[in-house]
This record gives sequence, C-alpha cells and structure tokens, in this order.
Amino acid sequence: MAPQSPAVAEAEAPARPAGRFWNVPNTLSVSRLGLAAFVFATISAQWYGWAFGLFVAAAVSDWLDGYFARLLDQDTPLGRQLDPLIDKVIVCGVYIYLAAIPGTGVLPWMVAAIVVRELLIQGLRSLLEGQGRAFGAKMAGKLKTTFQCLSISAVLLILWMGEAGRDLIPLRDAFTWIAVALTIYSGAAYLWGAGPALRNEAARGR
Repeated sequence: MAPQSPAVAEAEAPARPAGRFWNVPNTLSVSRLGLAAFVFATISAQWYGWAFGLFVAAAVSDWLDGYFARLLDQDTPLGRQLDPLIDKVIVCGVYIYLAAIPGTGVLPWMVAAIVVRELLIQGLRSLLEGQGRAFGAKMAGKLKTTFQCLSISAVLLILWMGEAGRDLIPLRDAFTWIAVALTIYSGAAYLWGAGPALRNEAARGR
C-alpha cells in the first residue's frame, strides 16, 4: 500500500482536545487581568509601593501559569492567546501611565513602539492560531518580557523610594532601553519568521 501523504496523515490525526476554560493556567491569567486593574488604580492614586507589589505579583503569576500549563499538560490554543494578551494589557497600560509621570525615563515614543509591536504580534498570533499553527514565544520575546518587567519594576520602585532611590536611576534606564530594543528586535523577528504564512494567506485571499 502506498504511503500516505503528510497532508492526509495530518488530516486523519486525532485533534487534541481543546480542554476546559477554567483550568489552572487560564484561571491565573484571568486573575492577572484583575491585578492589572489594581495596578493602574494604585499608579493613578500615586500609591507606588502598592503598585510595585501588585505588579511583581502579576509578573510572578505570569511565570506560574506557563509552569502549570506545562506541568499539568493544560496548554491550549485559547490559553496561548489569552496569556500573552493579558501580559500586553498590563505592560502597555502601565507604560502609558508611567509616560505621563515626569522623571520616569519612559518616553512617549518608547510607549508607542511597545504598543504598536504588541498589537501587531497579537494580531499575527491570532491569525496563525486560527489556521491551526502554534505560535509559541521565541527566546527574544521571552527576554523582551523579562526586561519590560524589570524596567517597570525599577520605575515603580524608584517612584516609591523617592530621593532614596536616585542611585538606581542608571539601572532603571538601562532596563528600559534594553526592553525597548528587544521589543523592536523581537517584533521584527516574529514578522520575518511568519513571512511565508502571511504570503500564503495573502495568496488565498486573491
């Protein structure tokens, strides 16, 4: 009997179950969205100590939902979109708030670059996941998220410490500039890697 083509074999392969929405990683992701609202509110009220603590808690929960998704084998297409989407809501929202506060080292063009990159990549993720293609995070994207969290944490910590935190300003600015550079680089890398899929999608739309 002739061997099946890869396309036929893929079509006949059993689909992985979508899984329940309220699994452990998705529950942590939704909880992180609630934390985001409190982070925004505490920054607006200038309660920077609370904002710092809540943001760190949100960053830890981001690591935990990925850990439990792997540990419990609860990685789902919905979760792969929900987790980074909520991350982007928190990061972009906090940067927008911080850009409005003088002396944070967060400039409007930096925020614009971060927001545009995150919107483009989230749209690309939705497109590819909708086609059944996994769109996991690359190392550059993981480093980008790490330095964004370090940058935001350093800004909030210095705002909380006041004059006592002035010695940390060079470290804060280094984290912020590295975060912006990795944001732009990783966005370009994702778009470059998805080029063939985007061209195929454009060809089908003709």
